[in-house]
Formats: sequence, structure tokens, C-alpha cells
Amino acid sequence: MNSTSEKLEKLMHTIKMKKYATGNPKDAFRALMETVEHKVHHFRKDCWNITLELLADYLGLMNNPWRCSLPNVTWKGAISKPSYQGLEELKNQIPVDLIEAYIAAAKAKPWDYPGEIFTEDMLAGKANHLAQVLTPRQIIDFMLKCTIGENLKKTYSYTKPDQATLIWQTAEALAFNDKLPINLLAERARRHTVLDMTPLLLKYEPKPITDLDPCVGTGRFLIAATLMYPKLPLLLYGVEIDRSLYRACLVNMAMFSSHPYFIICADTLMLDMKYSADVSSPMWGLGNQWDPPDMNPYYFKIAPPFKFSLADLAKNKKPAEETSVVITEVEKPFSLAQLVKKKPESKPEIEQLA
Repeated sequence: MNSTSEKLEKLMHTIKMKKYATGNPKDAFRALMETVEHKVHHFRKDCWNITLELLADYLGLMNNPWRCSLPNVTWKGAISKPSYQGLEELKNQIPVDLIEAYIAAAKAKPWDYPGEIFTEDMLAGKANHLAQVLTPRQIIDFMLKCTIGENLKKTYSYTKPDQATLIWQTAEALAFNDKLPINLLAERARRHTVLDMTPLLLKYEPKPITDLDPCVGTGRFLIAATLMYPKLPLLLYGVEIDRSLYRACLVNMAMFSSHPYFIICADTLMLDMKYSADVSSPMWGLGNQWDPPDMNPYYFKIAPPFKFSLADLAKNKKPAEETSVVITEVEKPFSLAQLVKKKPESKPEIEQLA
């Protein structure tokens, strides 16, 4: 039986290899996802999530969430744990070439293929309570040309770069080993940002441009931005409330982004502007983690208009004054019967006049 099952496994694997031999990234993702489904026997949405987790583990996103966003920054935080408890066992059952084939095919034709399958297979559910609708690529490209394309005509200048900008400048400067002045600036920036986290005036051209998607989903807008403007100094930011789409965005950005990116799993409508609007805020330093941290400390708090306390109410309550009740004599009601019963008064005698 074991030999028969092994032959069947090899046959299925060969069929899947022929299926995506044409280099179609969507077929490659489906082949990987169907293999996962055959192994775990879970619902299709769960298999989609497990497939993304396999890719994230292969890319090293769980151990070091910054390895693809800021390669020169060492991750010192906690290592994320996989949501699927049998991931380690599953990794031994899934052929590695399935994962590598999808990554190779997707990098050759970069796009959001997990999002395509998410839409086609209606993984959001027929009810779709969160209104998870992914924007078509043509609309995304048009909107980016109207925003980033128009902004390229403007002149950008920062008097005091923030922490994220300095980290980006450090990574960019270290990429040019043949330019000594830039390397000196990079080393100086590295000491002040990575070690001391102290803002530093640094001259570097061109200046970075920030791009934020408040409902990033699977990262389509950010992917299109990094593909359309690969040489433009972009800093990409994204917020997504759904954990499944958030993780799909992390996998996509790790594979396709040539710019630093900061993705957090949070409710955009609840984020406090004093944290979200500041790119150097510690809130963005919590991004890109496969197991996202709690973002409640960065939500705005509504102060009540008054403070109510039962103790204060009892203390301040004045005792009621004692009032004496005066009972007044009430007039008897008028009655015709009593009036009739009354005896008529006696008439006085009339003296006769002589």
C-alpha cells in the first residue's frame, strides 16, 4: 500500500508540474494550494491561508519580518508562530519545488495572484460582511498615475528627516559601495538611527515620497506603485483590518517590493492621527509581523463629557428639609337636599297700625 500511495503521490506531483510548466503564476499557486488541500482536508479559505503561511515560512518572514523591507536592520523582536499548528509536519509533505515554482513564476510576472484566487473562488464568502472587493489593476494604474505621477512634478524637501526616512537612506547609501561620500553619510546615519534612534540632518537626493494605503488588502496599490516606479524613492505604508488579507499583503510585498514597506494589521478608522500620520511613530515599527501585535494602544480614546460617581453623588446630596403639613378645614360641598331640609326662618310679627 505504501508503494502504491507513493506512486500516486508522484503521479499527482507530475501532473501538477505539467500544469504550471507554462509559467502561469496563478496555476502554480493553485497547484500548491490544491496540494495543501489534499494534505490537510480543510475548508478552501483555510487552505488558502495555509498556502500563504508556507510561502511566508519559505521567505523567512516569520523569523525576520524586516528582511525584505529593511535588510540592514536587525530584527530583535519576538518570532511569530504559525497559525496552522501542523505547519512543520506539512512542510515535509509538500514538495519544495512547488513553492519555488510559484515564486519563480510570480517574480517573472509580478502581480497579486493570491488576491486573484481569493476573488475568483469567493473566499470572502457570499455574504462578504467586510466588503472585501479587490480593485482591478487598470484602475490602480490609472489612480497611481494621477497621484504619484503628478507629484513627481513637485519639489520635495525635508528639513529634518524622520527615523524611517533615515533608515531608507542608510539602506540606499550602503548599496553604492563605489561612492565614498555617500558611504560616510550612511555610516553616520546608521549610528544615529539604528543605535541611538536620534534624528539627524542628512543631505540626500532625491527625497523619499511616502505612499499610504489605508485599506491595503492584499497590497495591490503598493505592488503597482513599486512596479511602476522602481527607481523612485518611495516609502510604502499600508493598513489592513483583516488578518488573512494582511498576511497575503506581506507575502506579496516580500516578493515584489523594491522599496521599504510598513504594513500593520489594524482598524484604520480607529487609529489616532498623532500616531498614524507620523511616519517616525513607533506604531509603524510594529509592522510586517506575521502574528500582528495589538494596536489598541494606538487607537484614539474618546474622553467622556462628564465624570459620574455614585460615591460623589451620595456625598454631595443634601438632606431633604422637613416640612410641617397644615390641615385646613375644607368647606363642605353644596347640596340642594340639605338646603331644602333647612327650616324656614320665622317671620317677625307685623304690628298693626292703629
